[in-house]
Amino acid sequence: MNIKLLTTIFVAIVFSLSSSLVSAQNRDLSRGQHLFAKKEYKLAIPYLKKYTQNHNDKSVKRNLIFCYIETNQDNKALILAQRMANASKAEAEDFLNYANLLKKVHKYVEAKEWYLKYSKLKPSDNIVLQHIQACNLINEIIDDSLYIAKPININTQQTDYSTSLYNDGLIFVSGRPNKYSKQINKDKKDHYFNLYFTKKIGSKYAIPKLLSEDLSTKYNEGSASFSANEKFIYFTRNKGTVDINGQAQLNIYMSRFAKGKWDKPELFQYAGDDYSTGHPSISKDGKLLFFISNMPGGYGGTDIYYCRKQGFSWGPPINLGPAINTTSDEMFPYICEDGYLYFASSGHIGFGGLDIFKTTFEKNHWKYPVNIGFPFNSSKDDFAYIFDFKNKIGYFSSNRNGNDDIFEFEKNIAKLNTLKGVISKIGSTNPIDSVEVFLVDRNIILDRTYNKPDGSFKFNVFKDQKYSLIIQKKGFKTKRVLYFPQNLSKNKNIKIRLEESPWANIKAFVKNQFSSKPIKNANVEVVNKTYRLSTYCNTDSNGNFSADVDPGNYYDLIVSKPGYYTTVLSNYTYDEILSVDLIKTKGNQTIELHTSTFHNGGWLLTEITKGELNNVIEILNHNPDILIEVRASTKVDSGNRENKELCLKRATEAKNYMISQGIPANRIKTKAIGFNTRSSCIVVKLVESF
Repeated sequence: MNIKLLTTIFVAIVFSLSSSLVSAQNRDLSRGQHLFAKKEYKLAIPYLKKYTQNHNDKSVKRNLIFCYIETNQDNKALILAQRMANASKAEAEDFLNYANLLKKVHKYVEAKEWYLKYSKLKPSDNIVLQHIQACNLINEIIDDSLYIAKPININTQQTDYSTSLYNDGLIFVSGRPNKYSKQINKDKKDHYFNLYFTKKIGSKYAIPKLLSEDLSTKYNEGSASFSANEKFIYFTRNKGTVDINGQAQLNIYMSRFAKGKWDKPELFQYAGDDYSTGHPSISKDGKLLFFISNMPGGYGGTDIYYCRKQGFSWGPPINLGPAINTTSDEMFPYICEDGYLYFASSGHIGFGGLDIFKTTFEKNHWKYPVNIGFPFNSSKDDFAYIFDFKNKIGYFSSNRNGNDDIFEFEKNIAKLNTLKGVISKIGSTNPIDSVEVFLVDRNIILDRTYNKPDGSFKFNVFKDQKYSLIIQKKGFKTKRVLYFPQNLSKNKNIKIRLEESPWANIKAFVKNQFSSKPIKNANVEVVNKTYRLSTYCNTDSNGNFSADVDPGNYYDLIVSKPGYYTTVLSNYTYDEILSVDLIKTKGNQTIELHTSTFHNGGWLLTEITKGELNNVIEILNHNPDILIEVRASTKVDSGNRENKELCLKRATEAKNYMISQGIPANRIKTKAIGFNTRSSCIVVKLVESF
């Protein structure tokens, strides 16, 4: 046989086999990436895995890790992420992926090490500092035995999550089969989502029914919230469109219940064409509507906003600011009867995925949120917290068991005990009644009560948890008592003695700054800064108010009324009769920064200009519902286009400075005035107020 011919044939066969193999591998990659783009992660795994066995393509491996995570195969994701992080040419992203997975499986010490390695390569990433802090603090969050949480009986293999209370029952979202839509996810077998209603009967929940056929479509219906009288519903709907990033676009709709049915839903007035709005939650008094959005001017991902009721419409959206919103996603806000705002976040300190947090509005700003701990939060996604005060049970949702399921929770009775006390005067056994007693945990007021004529009071508390009590009554010194679990030994009362002490009286006159006319029905909050307690009162028809306060403490006075700027008096010591001026707010009011200057026709802010902007920032901090427009001008005429470019830079520089001081970007608009013969300055214009 011709050896040369045989060699040629052999080479041709090898080349043919090699070409077939490459072609097959390319088909695997193409198929796997196509399924990945469609979010069919379970189906994408075998194709991506087969391709990565013969190729060191980092982007494909990262997609495979993501598929493992989305299909609850954390161990496989961890093994692959570990290999990539330990490779000689590992990148910062690989360190971060591995650290996130370590934290997700509760290996916090190792996770911190890899976060620190990532931080050395990406020192500008401030979010990683929060992850490092999470690893340090994660074990300080309370034990999971204080509450009992269990999945409810109506969960399915499809997506189910709680959303609101209605008609003494539960409204939830589900992707279970329905007659309105086809299946949209082959892995979870989800259909398009609809709103369902169920009631608890005994220990079980009744077979769910559609909330209303009037509100069900072939698209997704999502999170909902009801007005206090249950005549209005605000809910999320995907109307079948996508935004500029190719993501499904959500919008809030509103409907009214009349004549036994829900009216045709109307689109929320601040829905946008290139961004989403969703997850509405309306306050019990109907004055505030919270929701999420990825509208321009946020901090990244989805942020939480609120609108204030104005007549029959809503005022403009206000971002809750950097204390609440992060560069990641904040979702599922829920404004509770107790005044706390609960929400889910993947950006704050947590256990992995979405965690549930709570915050409260105190002294005209939102406090930094608190992770509510176990059993609500896990290494998976936990979200959609709501609470039924009437029946003392709550709900949240989680995919900790594989699917998005609804969990019911209540306090663990076996872990509860009764904290009992008796209050009397120092030097006497005679009881004092009508004393206000606050139960406090880590500066958060959990409960309050007034003691009885015999001096007694009680709270239900967890057996092994520390608390403090704040005791307050006019004519006595306010007192804080630290409570430790051993105080309940032998079921004895805590004996509290109060020292008699005369209280001081704050008197003030509230008037219009320009007309000097008294302002009646102004709201006055007197904040005891030592104990973080607030007393509320209103001005009478002559603009006067008075409040009794415990001397020896510092107080903040917050005086407000719709249509006026809020005035805050800090560290007031009640030693004089006050005259408080309120300025009436009007659209198009301007505040000119007369001393604002720019060096050599530039746009960088001087320290003097920053000082004047600080005054504006103080106004914005005290009045969280005000939006402004920053206008900049120049008195040097360099041509129309050049003038506008320079002025826009100046206005933008002022805006960025205010943002750096904590003012949400969506509260600040900018405008370039251009050439102005009179001055070269910054003007702040009030464009909206409530």
